[in-house]
Amino acid sequence: MQAAGEHFILYIADIKNDTVTKVLGRRFTDFLNGLNCMHDYYRFSFTEIQPPSFHVSKEDSEGLELHYRSRRTFSGYVHYVKGLLLKIASKFYSIDLDVMVTQQGFAGDVMLAVYRLNFQNSEYLEFHKVIDENMKFREKNNLIMPSNMAFDLFPYHLVFNDRLEILSTGLGIDVIYKGLEGRRLNEAFFMTRPLGYALTWENVRIHRNNVFELTSAKSSERQAVNEENTASRFRDQMTATHFVKLRGQMLYVQEMDYVIFLSTVMNDDLNNMYEMGLFVNDLPYHDLSRDMVLHGPQQTSEYRLALDMEQTKATRLEERIESLSSEQRKTDDLLYSMIPREVACALKEGGPTDSVCTKYDEVTVLFSDVVNFANICKHIAPHEIMITLNMMVSVFDILCEKFSTYKVETVADGFMCVSGAPTYDDRHAHNMADMAIQMLHGIKTVRDPNTREPIQIRIGLHCGGVIACVLGHKIPQYCLFGDTVHIASKLEATGLGQRIQISQTCMEKLSESSDYEIEPKGMVKIKGRQSIMTYWLNGRNKTADGTYPAPPTPTYSRNRKNNKKAAVHENENSEFDFENNEVIMVENEEQVHCSEETTLRKYSLCSGTSI
Repeated sequence: MQAAGEHFILYIADIKNDTVTKVLGRRFTDFLNGLNCMHDYYRFSFTEIQPPSFHVSKEDSEGLELHYRSRRTFSGYVHYVKGLLLKIASKFYSIDLDVMVTQQGFAGDVMLAVYRLNFQNSEYLEFHKVIDENMKFREKNNLIMPSNMAFDLFPYHLVFNDRLEILSTGLGIDVIYKGLEGRRLNEAFFMTRPLGYALTWENVRIHRNNVFELTSAKSSERQAVNEENTASRFRDQMTATHFVKLRGQMLYVQEMDYVIFLSTVMNDDLNNMYEMGLFVNDLPYHDLSRDMVLHGPQQTSEYRLALDMEQTKATRLEERIESLSSEQRKTDDLLYSMIPREVACALKEGGPTDSVCTKYDEVTVLFSDVVNFANICKHIAPHEIMITLNMMVSVFDILCEKFSTYKVETVADGFMCVSGAPTYDDRHAHNMADMAIQMLHGIKTVRDPNTREPIQIRIGLHCGGVIACVLGHKIPQYCLFGDTVHIASKLEATGLGQRIQISQTCMEKLSESSDYEIEPKGMVKIKGRQSIMTYWLNGRNKTADGTYPAPPTPTYSRNRKNNKKAAVHENENSEFDFENNEVIMVENEEQVHCSEETTLRKYSLCSGTSI
């Protein structure tokens, strides 16, 4: 906390916000006496601040005592203030200061601490020397001001003795608070500054060099303007609910052994001033009381207008930030759909594409394509090709998300995905096998627009190591390289429709459990390598635990009530209806394309997946 206090002074100096701190006092002692004024100044900018209270006592040529009081009861602030004092003394006054906490505790809800500040206070002697010289000069030249003249200059003064008996009041106080003479000061007022002290003669004597703030202890008798006789300003006494708040300085008159409280009325509202029976003409000429009263409401209105404008700007800024964040999330989602999240985050941090090249010792790669796809394309329109491929890839995307696999690329009717990269999963072979089985069932929902027969796919699986990296700068692409990719592609190319061909290594992985039905297929020649033994993955065994049960095969029926259309347009002009878990193709003249959402709903019913 002490280091935080020292850093704060450096911070406000760095941001050029130390103007008030620099001009608060010529001497270090004057600075400490003005701390309360500085906090009062900041209260206009920070309305919720709970200002502490400081006062100086026992000043001598070797230092002084500083009393600190605060309603913030966290004891760490005692050390925070110590850090502030050390840095202010060295930075603004070039003083080698030693600070010791001599007392620390609580008085009710107020935390208090007493510091002993040791430093070469040579200015203390010079200051008192000047005071003594001025006093002797006034006595020599008979420059003594009569008391009545002094009291007229300060219409808001109070004179009281050591018994706190009020001896005299100024004309201004008589207007707003009658009947004070003869009463005890602590019965009519309570002291709000310095903080946490009772209004006693001893406390007044000790803290007389500080700013005092007295607030009336109860509602006083006020004077209000008689609305029926406003021209003569005739006033009738009435009881108001406004409290009188006086702020000023206590001066001890040693010769008479009494104290004069020279104050001014604290008022931040012209309406309250009028209700108190107080007018601008009642304020003294020799200070800035009149200017402060008149300029205060104007500055307040300007401040509120500026505050409203700032709040409006802040609201608009928050809306723009939220909009920007929303667009950023959309951009990230789009990026993560093209490149794995881990890789994308590394690239966003500024790393080159070759820095995300990673070797995976064991993954499972899947390849699939449509049987006789070139022949199918000969008999259908280009937009029907797009619709058919979109339906197929949409089904595969659902399965990729379900089985935590990553789609590497889609080229025409070819589909490639991997399990175990970029996030490793020790069940990569099982996840990919289950996905391949589901792909054979899901593809049955996609039909050839020409023959109306379900299209068929062939799938190849192989387990092994790969190298993953991102290629390109303008449109980066996540790619896999290695024999594993080549072998999986070859298994897909040599497979049969609606069959899953797997390699020896993949079979060994799946055989670790008895969940799958596998049969030998034979040797397959791999270009550049020896022939390898391959197997057919026929599905899950009937005795499996059913973690990934095969989805039911849907049945189809045609609704022939509507007018018939050409077969090449049936996929385009179809939507799906659901009835007793049957997928019924219903012609719709208004819908001219098969939406992706419809396809997803269709397959979710067939696979038993809740989407």
